[in-house]
Amino acid sequence: MSTQSIIKNIVIDESNAAEIFINALEEASKASETSVPNPIEYEDVKREDIKKFLGAFVK
Repeated sequence: MSTQSIIKNIVIDESNAAEIFINALEEASKASETSVPNPIEYEDVKREDIKKFLGAFVK
């Protein structure tokens, strides 16, 4: 996504639309503070295991 779009000026003529926009920004800010990314499970692989795995393809 291009970051150029976040440096644009916007004009909101209606006070109701401005209030809705500000509320949406505030809610997005709160959501980003409380959201936690899903942890990714992983397992360390030893050098010997890699050699064994790749050796199966080389033979």
